[in-house]
Amino acid sequence: MPLPISLACKNARRSTLLAGASLLALSAQAITAPAFAQETAEIAARDIVVTASPLAKAPEDLALPVERLSRDDILSGNNASLGELLQHEPGISASSFARGASRPVIRGLDNFRVRIQENGLGLNGASALSEDHGVPIDPLSAERIEVIRGPAVLRYGSEAIGGAVNILNNRIPKTLPEKTVTGEASGRLSSVDDGHQESLLLDGGAGNIAVHADAFSRHTQDYDTPQGEQRFTETESNGQAVGASYIAGWGYFGASVSKFDSEYGIPAPENPASPITIEMEQIKYAAESEIDNLTGWGETLRLSGSYSDYTHDEVSGGAIGSRFNNEETELRAELLHPKVGPFEGAIGLQWYDRDLSAAGEGGELIAPSTTRRTALFLFEETPLTSNLTLELGGRIEETEVDGTALDTATDTEFAASRDFTTLSGSAGLVAKLDGGLVLGGTVQAVERAPDALELFSKGPHEATETFEIGDPNLGEERAYSAEISLRKTDGPFRFETAAYYTDYDDFIFKRLTGETCDDDFASCTPLGAGSELDQVLFSQEDARFTGLELSAEWDAFTLGHGILGFDGQADYVRAKLDTGGNVPRIPPMRYGAGVYYKTDAIFTRLGFLRAEEQDDLGAGETETAGYTLLNADARYNLDLPDSALQLNLALEGRNLLDDDVRNHTSFKKNDVLQPDRDVRLVATLRF
Repeated sequence: MPLPISLACKNARRSTLLAGASLLALSAQAITAPAFAQETAEIAARDIVVTASPLAKAPEDLALPVERLSRDDILSGNNASLGELLQHEPGISASSFARGASRPVIRGLDNFRVRIQENGLGLNGASALSEDHGVPIDPLSAERIEVIRGPAVLRYGSEAIGGAVNILNNRIPKTLPEKTVTGEASGRLSSVDDGHQESLLLDGGAGNIAVHADAFSRHTQDYDTPQGEQRFTETESNGQAVGASYIAGWGYFGASVSKFDSEYGIPAPENPASPITIEMEQIKYAAESEIDNLTGWGETLRLSGSYSDYTHDEVSGGAIGSRFNNEETELRAELLHPKVGPFEGAIGLQWYDRDLSAAGEGGELIAPSTTRRTALFLFEETPLTSNLTLELGGRIEETEVDGTALDTATDTEFAASRDFTTLSGSAGLVAKLDGGLVLGGTVQAVERAPDALELFSKGPHEATETFEIGDPNLGEERAYSAEISLRKTDGPFRFETAAYYTDYDDFIFKRLTGETCDDDFASCTPLGAGSELDQVLFSQEDARFTGLELSAEWDAFTLGHGILGFDGQADYVRAKLDTGGNVPRIPPMRYGAGVYYKTDAIFTRLGFLRAEEQDDLGAGETETAGYTLLNADARYNLDLPDSALQLNLALEGRNLLDDDVRNHTSFKKNDVLQPDRDVRLVATLRF
């Protein structure tokens, strides 16, 4: 059925999209053909969560809920960046620094506390170093995405103290394909930025060999806002990947190589006559193997590793002002062991090496540094009763960070080396109750070593318009958390809710001092005469985070050939420093609801998301007004006659009220509005 919304067109480009919308709505009324069939095995694979436990688990078997996005969710979402794609999920917002650089913020935590990974291995770019650095992977390369909120993934590292985002794809195939070649081709047009994007996925093989290839391209112009065009928000990116595996009865071995290129503008530059453009490139090599049915000393051995070479230039006036180079290597080994008494689980090793260097103004910010990390981790679980399971996790991590620090008392630099040994542990209970309810609870104590940038920053960063000063004497950050969740994943009424409390000892954060600098420390006020850059100190204070998240769906009524239902969501986080005041850039309370209608072939939804004003401010912050997003979706699935082709069409409307949207988690929120009304048309062909 067509959506009861009249969309005003700003110009001819939007008229074209709305013409396509009318055709789609008519098709949705007239055709009741079933959606394309799904193999039982494929459905089961989608329902298995791989990020939260080394043991393949269904959602109802986990201590904490996991956010999962399917391929269709990714293609039809705000997928210009990973942050934009996830920012409206419960408990998740985005840094929103630039259209090409928006990183997920989970429960108010970002950068070095949120691990972003691909198939369990770190993405290995420089996005955690600064908000203007993009994540070196595009959502179009993902087949699905899993998000764990909270420090529940000790398998992956202490940088997941706030959560982990795992991008899952088939770049290293794990199973032989059922057909010689299968694939997907997708394209999208968007009105707000004259944008278009294209992607292609191919899988195939013969005998014991499985192969994969994917590619994407994305182009957008400066986007529109309710107050006019937001300049310097254009993006252009592309990427390619190939991979292959040998698969046999004992398991598999595979490798892949991928390349990512992106160029994007930095909005609201200090000097509009000389704007900054980021040009980034990464090439990544990965290998993976799984050996099954081991005798005597284990059940399954998983080995994986990656090496990446990342470079990005900050270009202004045709000249490179800063260049960042980052080479990273990560190796993992995880052994699923036989039962030891009542326990089953896995033990693993992880090794990580990063060489970071910068030139130009970037070299003034951070001198070359190296970080090496070695960790041993353990995950165990045991049933206490037929409906109650205990989960235990632990990690010991040795970190060495070498670099050049700044002595602010004398304005001199000196070589510095820090060593940290961090210990982390978690315990969780999963109780299956009557009526399909699952009650989960966890407690964690997690330690994180400070990053090289937090220790050794010492200069200007023009893209963020800050002068950042690290503290080489920072100690480990410790988080003590408790969380309880209740959920129901089956039946006409489904919901997930979680409440959490985290007490941080020596929480590390960027503190605006109120002083300003130019390009060197001597210029910083009050001693100097600097006025261009806001001075930021990496500081430590105790802090407390409290939060609540909720999402629900109700298939309420049978209507015609389909179901009419309602959904809702809410999230809230409060973060305070023990010495008084608030942690900066914490997202406001949000809540929303929607109504949907679905059949085998059709899905339509109309809903809103309200963000309240944020007036719980950190030092140097200003209030951020609330906003309301009204969104609409219509999707139609069609099996083409007499062929194996399957077509999906989607029409989407975002910010239909044309509201002013400013994101409080963004350093640029006072100067940069988010996009206004956007109409998008998506077509996906699977074969």
